[in-house]
Amino acid sequence: GLSSLANKRESPMQCSRVPPFPFDAEAGLISEAVEALKATPLAPHGLDALFCAITSLRREIHAHPEPGFEERGTNNLIRKVLSTLVGIDDKNMTDCAGTGIVADIIGKGATSAGSRKVSTVALRADMDALRMTEGNQTLAYRSTNAGVAHMCGHDGHMASLVGAAALVANRAHLLPEGTRVRLLFQPAEEGPGGAVPMIKAGCLDGVDECYGYHNWPPFKLGNLKIKSGPVMAHPTSFKITIKGCGGHASQPHVAVDPVLVSAHVIIALQSVVSRSVPSSEQAVVSVTMVHGGEASNVIPDTVVLQGTTRDLSSTTYDLIVTRMRAIIDGTCASYGASGTLEMDSLYDVLENHPEQTRDVKALAEELFGASNVSEEGLPILGAEDFCYYLQKVPGCFFFLGGHEVSLQNWSQTGAPGERSNCMCHNTAFDFNDNVLPIAAVFWVRLVEQRLGVKLYTDEELPMLLPLDTEDTGAPAPPAPPEAGASVGVFSPATEGPIVLKPTKRPRKN
Repeated sequence: GLSSLANKRESPMQCSRVPPFPFDAEAGLISEAVEALKATPLAPHGLDALFCAITSLRREIHAHPEPGFEERGTNNLIRKVLSTLVGIDDKNMTDCAGTGIVADIIGKGATSAGSRKVSTVALRADMDALRMTEGNQTLAYRSTNAGVAHMCGHDGHMASLVGAAALVANRAHLLPEGTRVRLLFQPAEEGPGGAVPMIKAGCLDGVDECYGYHNWPPFKLGNLKIKSGPVMAHPTSFKITIKGCGGHASQPHVAVDPVLVSAHVIIALQSVVSRSVPSSEQAVVSVTMVHGGEASNVIPDTVVLQGTTRDLSSTTYDLIVTRMRAIIDGTCASYGASGTLEMDSLYDVLENHPEQTRDVKALAEELFGASNVSEEGLPILGAEDFCYYLQKVPGCFFFLGGHEVSLQNWSQTGAPGERSNCMCHNTAFDFNDNVLPIAAVFWVRLVEQRLGVKLYTDEELPMLLPLDTEDTGAPAPPAPPEAGASVGVFSPATEGPIVLKPTKRPRKN
């Protein structure tokens, strides 16, 4: 079995440079990484150069965000890096769903894949940014595209997949003939959804299994969260239109006030989850917008309410809709108004496959330590169109923690807060670059597990975890890094090194 950590490494790993910004896909750092990764055994400076390169890449993507189906610049950059750093030929790369990319790393080993259960494994990273304004205005690599920002970490998802691809591609001669690793760079996850167009364009043709991850700031750095079954929700967008009879605000008795009716509807909707959905189920009904009226002395004819629901099963969804309609109809009738409900379903529930989830969890426990891998905090009632990949092929979706105590009070906006620890979709969010090597190494080990190969020894490719991540169920007390025994990635706030260390863990028997 895999050793969870490199406990035999004698050569120290150092990362003493600041990732260059702006990034250059053909610069010396890329050339250095390419040459260093060719070495057997892989030397520490090879990982050093690679992790520095993908950190630089991540920040370049962060500075040039693009919304769904407009990721043309991102597409060009990723294609260039897949060529220069990873070494994938153009014939093995193709655009998909407009701005997406499908790229294959093809096994070149002498051993035939034969009748193996898994011959092609797909790894997916989303590409799009959000239509929002970044609040990190003193950040050197802040968004340069007004009103668009990488506030969900898709920049990091892409960079970590590129890093993993470089490591796998450099050992493609150890992948059996007939096997392949497929890289899926998907547009428009935030909406309107890029997974379905990618699938329709053939991105899963010949794929046996598919995997994806999301960074999650509430979870501690060095933790992995995974569970079988429903792991992310089915979201809807709803619109309630309440029609009354307008009039002068001084004469409410001759009007039917839709503002009053809407207030009672909003209050009543709060009982749907608390009093109608079984306590064993998870669901959300949130009214997030109220629109009505044009003048302070006029009772309007109409008020429009909008919001979202979240559920983890069709049974719960049907119950929510039934109760919402009953509340709207009953409340409106009692005041002499009328109401309509429009529901717009977005993505389906994301459901992990049991066998693949079990295997990935076992791998994670070996690499991260059992106490750092759990179902705690899952399912999450956010939504992901990764669900559609898992409706076609087996696989699973997991979460990597990004929260670090050392990041507290690193506000770049002049206001109290924790930039890299704050939640996704917050204007102060920034992907924690220390997740990059963790994700890249885990992707490589996952490929090894699914294809039944060994590309790197544990000494060559350690799982790099924070110094305070110990397999004891509780954080270890802070300790300074040992000189000459650390791997640094970089603080986005200070651009100095943050220490990651190949933490020693007992080998599983």
